[in-house]
Amino acid sequence: MKHKLLKFICLLGMLLVSLSPVQKVKADVDYDIAKNITSAKVNPDGSLSMKRAITYQFNSRAHGVYYRQALNSNQKIEDVKVQVKNENQKRQTINNYVLKKMKRGYRFKVFYPIKNHSHFTVTYFYRITNAITNYRDIAELNFKIIGNGWDTDLDYVKASVIFPGPVRGLKAWAHGPLDGYLKVNPKKGKIVMIAENLAGDTGIEVHTIFPVSITAKNKNVKNKNHRQAVIKQEKELAQATIRNRQKKERRSIWLIALGLIVGLLGIIKGFRTKAVGFKPRKSRELAHNYEIPDVDPVLAQILDTAKKPDNKAFTAYLISLAAKKKIKIADFKVHRKTFYQITLLDKSILDNNFLMNTLFNSIGDGSRFTTQELKKYHGKKLGTNFDTWATNYFDSKEKQVYLPDTLTNSRSKVMGIIILTMVVSFASAVLALTSSLKYLLVIVIGEALILLLSLLALVYSNKKIGIYSEKGKNETEKIRGFKKMLRDIGKFKMKDVGDLILWEDIMPYAVAFGLADKVMKEMKIEFSEEEIQNSNYFYYGFISNTGKDSFTANFDSCFSDGISSGSSSFSSGSSGGFGGGSGGGAF
Repeated sequence: MKHKLLKFICLLGMLLVSLSPVQKVKADVDYDIAKNITSAKVNPDGSLSMKRAITYQFNSRAHGVYYRQALNSNQKIEDVKVQVKNENQKRQTINNYVLKKMKRGYRFKVFYPIKNHSHFTVTYFYRITNAITNYRDIAELNFKIIGNGWDTDLDYVKASVIFPGPVRGLKAWAHGPLDGYLKVNPKKGKIVMIAENLAGDTGIEVHTIFPVSITAKNKNVKNKNHRQAVIKQEKELAQATIRNRQKKERRSIWLIALGLIVGLLGIIKGFRTKAVGFKPRKSRELAHNYEIPDVDPVLAQILDTAKKPDNKAFTAYLISLAAKKKIKIADFKVHRKTFYQITLLDKSILDNNFLMNTLFNSIGDGSRFTTQELKKYHGKKLGTNFDTWATNYFDSKEKQVYLPDTLTNSRSKVMGIIILTMVVSFASAVLALTSSLKYLLVIVIGEALILLLSLLALVYSNKKIGIYSEKGKNETEKIRGFKKMLRDIGKFKMKDVGDLILWEDIMPYAVAFGLADKVMKEMKIEFSEEEIQNSNYFYYGFISNTGKDSFTANFDSCFSDGISSGSSSFSSGSSGGFGGGSGGGAF
């Protein structure tokens, strides 16, 4: 039952994310349209005198802007003029533009060099013929005054229809965003529409009727009554808008409920987590440990980090093999740069070890390889084989004794469910807001509480579930205390810890923890070169180099370059007015 619930929540989350609105991708030119102030003056002959001022804010260079005016087949543009004004100049009329007749209207293309981080305004003046139709009882204007063919959103839009004087019986309807503003003023003969953050594919359409006497010279005449048809159409559109708004509000309510329920399920799951496993203490809570861990350096790194071993762990693995006389490591110089040669002494280490086989047989000549050759290698094979080596070590039976997969999977499952419910809850809230802003305050407060409680549930469940066995907890605390001791070298005498033979056993752990250079530098201070040579200190021949010339630094750098190419571990509505499709952009 639990698996079915988890699968359902996963599918639901993917569905909600896929339904989330996608922002339209802008053109190559990075710009915003800050304002679009448009006015349409009604003329007695039924034409419209247009003034369209568009203010652009550019975040990149551009060559100019364009605007498309969509029209019906019986309409055309006359009396054209274009003006440009930037932040440093007065408005000036320009001739550097192209007006092209298109199949369904016209296109202005204004050529103007635009600098990065600048703004300027282009104002188009033109007259649209046959814009108004006279009927026996009314005159009608049905016009997409702000088109829906913009390449980006419009931050602020104001569109006006201006009559020669007062208009008795003026009626108007606007179609576009549901949060738009419409004001009809018959006394002044003016219709004003305002919208903010208007989507580029939405536009604003004005539908108005008024006395025929206003456009008495209009030759675009139809010999029939039309008033009742317009009123009926707009009534039906208004009712459809109300139904659409109610539908969106119901959808918003369902999404709010879904988000709350799913969020609460995750919160309950988190706070009902039962305590399992053990948690080792952090290094800062532990005292120095001078005893070598009971596990090898690679497993020591795994237990310390609870992650797959990295390239430092593999370097430590090689040094351990060198200590066992299974490989030999020696340094050499190339143009004053130090490299290392690794020679195979025991072929048994190649058995069922793809990584070692790649190093010796693919990069080397079968018996040896050098870090110089390793640095030049860029095949995917090395990275893939390293991933296999790291995964096999992480999944080994010995590691399971200390860090069981059952506990790791248990924590991942609980935390995954809580995080997934947070995502589903948040996605539901976002979709609810896109459906209706009526419940904005409820959604914001509710989602904030859900996210806060979910985070607390996540922290609580993480504290309850330990991923270590009791033996793993104890061993990890020893390892962290040992690592803390190595990190604090210099605050105590190395000779007090043990002689050089003991430090020979300690060195691979220092490599795995990334502390080899520090340990070697301190060793050179406390032990003389004569003491080191007389003691037959094993590592002195190849690990005595420090800094970028050290074996650990050189191998780590060359090996990282080699595996980088193959490793995954390192790594509403319209009344049918003309002008639809009008809009523009930049180039």
